Amino acid sequence: MGPRFMSKALMQRLLAALPVALISLACQAQSLSPMPHTWASQPCAAEPSGIVHLEGVARSEVKPDRAVVTLAAVRQGPNAAALNGEVASLLHAAVEAAHATAGVAVQTGGFQTTPSYKMVSGQSEQDGWTVRAQIILKSADFVVLGRLLGQLAHTLQVEGTGTEISGDLQGREQAQLTKLAIAQFRARAQATAHEFGYRDYVLRDVSVGNLQGLTPTPRPMFRAMAAASPVEMPIPIEAGLYTLTVSVNGSVQLQR
Repeated sequence: MGPRFMSKALMQRLLAALPVALISLACQAQSLSPMPHTWASQPCAAEPSGIVHLEGVARSEVKPDRAVVTLAAVRQGPNAAALNGEVASLLHAAVEAAHATAGVAVQTGGFQTTPSYKMVSGQSEQDGWTVRAQIILKSADFVVLGRLLGQLAHTLQVEGTGTEISGDLQGREQAQLTKLAIAQFRARAQATAHEFGYRDYVLRDVSVGNLQGLTPTPRPMFRAMAAASPVEMPIPIEAGLYTLTVSVNGSVQLQR
């Protein structure tokens, strides 16, 4: 049978813990309600003051250093096997032409054979097949790639031209812009501290963003299959400027 009364030692421990419990409850109530409370024996911990959230942003305009071209070999007809052979032959010839051109990187895309349909008396009926194969060409020499594009456009469809920034150029730009963004963040933190009448600041937290602005607006080119011409006209590929940015975000604690 358990004891009917608490021991004197247990009572003393409970009484000793009571003020701490009251202070904890008071602090919780203060965080939920603006009503002041003065009955707690100790003040609640106040939120730190003088915290400022800042951002530093660095930008640069960069000319892309690589041209990109996407072409497709497309054939339609009733015999899927024959169409596959024709498209494969066109694709092989394009790859060989790209390999024979100095400074051009080639990559093949999807090779698809899909049924085509027509409407007959209100009903959809298959009337043949469409075979499509894609090839992607890249080069740092815009003129050379434009000349090759003019050559291949006689037998392939030009689906789009564009530009991109190579990995090496991206790395250089990110390193430089990150350095500038951090310097701007530090300058803003120091200036903000002085403007608010503080002497200095201490960094609380910070995050450095990745390089932004690498995806330009695509420039599609829809061209019908052209007949072979004795004169191969190069297709010009001109690079615009990319606006690249790096952001640094964080907070500082101002100090007297």
